[in-house]
Amino acid sequence: MKHFHYKNKNDGTKGPRILGQIFLASGLIVILLSFINDLETEPTKIALVAGGALVIGAILSSLNSGTLFDFQNRRFKVYQKILWFESGEWEELPEIDQVDLVHHSFRTSYIPNGITPTLNGQVTIYKVVMVANETKFLALDFSREKDAVKALEKIKTGMSIG
Repeated sequence: MKHFHYKNKNDGTKGPRILGQIFLASGLIVILLSFINDLETEPTKIALVAGGALVIGAILSSLNSGTLFDFQNRRFKVYQKILWFESGEWEELPEIDQVDLVHHSFRTSYIPNGITPTLNGQVTIYKVVMVANETKFLALDFSREKDAVKALEKIKTGMSIG
């Protein structure tokens, strides 16, 4: 295996992605309603409103980030992506001494604001931690242990760590 692609799910873009999906849905609803109902609004205005919602929705829905590992060339890239534009530079991968799986459990408590429901509970995050020169080099977060174990094995195989 030459590559490993980690998609960051906790990068702070979940809210904007959901908002983008709402914009996409509302743009489609505006288009559909203009065909179903005989509206007195000018078609240009309908096209601008629907088109604007679709464009903004496409941009927000496409936000993501992650880390790409190239084991063959011993390099990695932390990237951010909007639509098809990707930013991030390839960097040399240091000599990784070990790769560990760490379970991190904590209790969440959200302050009620009167609008959104308050969710409290125990959360466990599974971290694949890479250690280089006796210090933590990089940690990848996973919400499911099964996914973290798969990633751990792929990284160990790619880096030839026993």
